[in-house]
Amino acid sequence: MRPPRARYFNTTGPCDPRRHYMLPPTPRIPQARVLIDMDRYFVLHAPRQTGKTTALGTLASELTAEGDTAALLFSCERAKAAGDDYAAAESLLLDSLREAATRSGWPDELLPPDPWPQAPPGARFGAALREWCRRCPRRVVLFFDEIDGLQGTSIISVLSQLRDGHNARPEGHPFPASVVLCGLRDVRNHKVASGDDPIRWFNIIAESLRLGDFTADQIADLYGRHTEATGQEFTKDAVDRVFELTQGQPWLVNALAHEITFKMEVTGTITAGQVEEAKERLIRARATHLDALVTRLHEPRVERVIEPIVAGTWPGTDTSFDDDVSYVHDLGLIRGTRDLEIANPIYREVLLRVLGDRTERFVKADPHSFVLPDTVLRG
Repeated sequence: MRPPRARYFNTTGPCDPRRHYMLPPTPRIPQARVLIDMDRYFVLHAPRQTGKTTALGTLASELTAEGDTAALLFSCERAKAAGDDYAAAESLLLDSLREAATRSGWPDELLPPDPWPQAPPGARFGAALREWCRRCPRRVVLFFDEIDGLQGTSIISVLSQLRDGHNARPEGHPFPASVVLCGLRDVRNHKVASGDDPIRWFNIIAESLRLGDFTADQIADLYGRHTEATGQEFTKDAVDRVFELTQGQPWLVNALAHEITFKMEVTGTITAGQVEEAKERLIRARATHLDALVTRLHEPRVERVIEPIVAGTWPGTDTSFDDDVSYVHDLGLIRGTRDLEIANPIYREVLLRVLGDRTERFVKADPHSFVLPDTVLRG
């Protein structure tokens, strides 16, 4: 028998407890189980790489294992390619749903119908869910991961079908008992196109939950799992420094530990100094997560919020600014929506370096011209 592979800190995709150090996922979303038991439809949103997919996948497995629910997580990301073609989006969503059900290993009686029932475009997705729920001997619970993947008319069509099915349930029409829409933002704040109003009409959502960052104690718990497996310890100062630098952002917490234990190949006790070195290495290497962060600066609505924070200037006060702030907060770039502050020191340093490089391109003078003969820098 092949020996089990050593676990490591994950920085790409959902976590797997067989391969990755991780915290129990479902305690991070305690309200979700309560809402599902109440047959509610709700939103779970958080910035990318914070553990949404891992938590929902684990919750789906736990619910299904209890025996009275068929809970399935599937991704809407593939449907992004359909754009406004809602008929194509429906087909892509149903393909993704069927593939996820097939991978689940469920018995045949729980699987969706094959083929899906015939229905006209714009009604096909809802008809498919109704037929599945009519046949399934258990209550069906669906987790729509990456709901942000749906665009334009496609998201309007799918949400409309969900609302129609939800509202017909009291009359005895079969439809999923609970639906969770998971993405970066509350789907009701999603805009169909630039300048359009948010989707306020989607009013069947009971709650909008936000997945939080790790606490200092949770970071210590996560790193302690590495210590249990390898004997290598993180000093308290090291853990405290990680929390200070990351403010608990899950990808950063894992990335620093991965940099130290794998790339830097530190073998002894891990210190705060090594955490500092790992931080510098991540920033210089512009790791994927941080590079995606920088890419966001090219979005005008992000730049409108971030540049005044960094420069200490007064931001715009037109009516669209609050919506821009909400958007940037949902991306995870700022901590709150009242006292505007960059989410953590690592993000702040990355943003400062990028914005500084941008400014430097417009400085045409010889750098030596700023230095006086006595080597004092000109003001």
